[in-house]
Amino acid sequence: MQSSRSPRWLKPLLVSLAALLLMAMFSGEISDPDTWIHLATGRWMLEHRQFPIPDPFAWTTYLGKPVYPDEYFTRDYNLKHEWLGQVVFYLIFAAGGPAGMVLFRAACVTLFCGLVGWAVYRRTMDFYAALLAGLASATLARGIATDRPYIVTYLLLAIVLLIFERRRRLWMLVPIFVFWANFHGGYFAGWVLLGAYCGEALIERLRGKPPADERVIWGWSVAAFLAGGILNPTFFGILPAMLAYRQSFMQNSLREWHVPALNQLSWYAALLIGSLLVLAWARRRARPADWLMLAVFGVLSLMAQRNVVFLGMVGPLIVFSYLPALKPRLKAVGYLLTAICFIVWYGITINPAGAFQLRVASWKYPDGAIAFLKQHNVSAPMFNLYEWGGYLMWAAWPQEKTFVDGRALNESVFRDYWQVARNAPGALEILDRYGVQVLLLEGFEYGTGSVYKVSVMLADPSQAKWKLVYQDKTAMLFMRQPPPGVQPLDPGQVFVSLEAQCADHLEHVPESPRCALGLGGDLYPRLRMTGRAAYWLQRYLAMAKSPDPAAESLLQQIQSGGMHAPAAR
Repeated sequence: MQSSRSPRWLKPLLVSLAALLLMAMFSGEISDPDTWIHLATGRWMLEHRQFPIPDPFAWTTYLGKPVYPDEYFTRDYNLKHEWLGQVVFYLIFAAGGPAGMVLFRAACVTLFCGLVGWAVYRRTMDFYAALLAGLASATLARGIATDRPYIVTYLLLAIVLLIFERRRRLWMLVPIFVFWANFHGGYFAGWVLLGAYCGEALIERLRGKPPADERVIWGWSVAAFLAGGILNPTFFGILPAMLAYRQSFMQNSLREWHVPALNQLSWYAALLIGSLLVLAWARRRARPADWLMLAVFGVLSLMAQRNVVFLGMVGPLIVFSYLPALKPRLKAVGYLLTAICFIVWYGITINPAGAFQLRVASWKYPDGAIAFLKQHNVSAPMFNLYEWGGYLMWAAWPQEKTFVDGRALNESVFRDYWQVARNAPGALEILDRYGVQVLLLEGFEYGTGSVYKVSVMLADPSQAKWKLVYQDKTAMLFMRQPPPGVQPLDPGQVFVSLEAQCADHLEHVPESPRCALGLGGDLYPRLRMTGRAAYWLQRYLAMAKSPDPAAESLLQQIQSGGMHAPAAR
């Protein structure tokens, strides 16, 4: 490759620009509800010098009976397997605040992409191929740019990959895996790399060409596998835990555990299919390790959306290691132009308002409702929505404990929660059975736009069990018995809060307007509130990314006076 003919400043400039764009891409405000689970747990462990067992944060953890045989094991595992990651995350937040947490996250994911590029460079000695591989990796790495310990899993995965590619300092695998196994359960992905490179050594031996460092590879890999599996509080618990997760309705109801779609154009599908085609084309010179990595990580990615990022490492590594050989100058120019296109595309698609947001997305969290509970010393059994459980652990504990949260600790409680949140028959009876005294509710499931019907049901003036005591543009609070001196609000304030919540969401996330469809296309037509229905349908249609004939037809019916209540959904 005639790379020496390019200006000396070009490569440093491209690397710096790519790194800056990736940092910008990965540095949005803190908005993941599970972040607060890790911060609260890390804080508690530092204060109490022990694992959070028994669970101090939820009042329902030990109620009911197990739904599947391994539920007790899974609960114990979930309470302690990330202990080191939670402590480290809390220390970062305590020392650097939201800014420190955002920058740490952005740096981890940027380094992950950079190390993928470095691994390609070690194989090809082609700067532009390496740059392009790192940028391609970022297409999937965007999905993991959240404040959870698993971001360190992917960084460590790339480090282990590079150690094997360099064939130097393999002894570092042992301390890495001990640290990793205590930081996050994703260390099992590192076992895949150990197996892939050991498998490659075995295959080469069977071919009669054993690598010179075969014993070193096997020795340090086995040592790392054993050290990581043994020197952590769950003792190889990741394997039965992964099997147990497949039995859990609670886990499988989460979007990140759903199967990714392959029937639509996406970077994930492109990297998966592209890697397979490239390996098939270069089968005579393809390394066994690459076949093994793609086989295992490919299957894992097909099982859950949260695993597609594995293709962000393996895909670019394979594609840019085996692309057809071209004339060096032509290849360099082609890669350079493609890398520049990537950089320009990233620069255009990154929302400046979402880059380097060194703060908490406070608009998403019920701070006003929590302040009300604290002001009036309310500590009665509370029902909360799943998405707020982690934040309540951080901001409302110990005065209030959660009903459910993202730690997935009690299957039967979650199933009851699911019925209440979706207003299934018997929802109020479930609340009675648990003795719930306080309801902290949000208005929408914003991904689908569905209105949580519980608050609407309680807005009926004829029901006397629950009183609305607080509402704002984020949340609503209902209580059986209002605190002394607090007068219940008019039940019609529920609709004021619902509209304020949707309006606030549209202001912050205009690309996701389906809450307006939930109001205008479902709730208000059912209630025969045609004026409000038309208003919210118009807002939805004005913001929707693509035409919605059903919504347009319903709006025309409303405006012509021929509206019929929509079918139940």
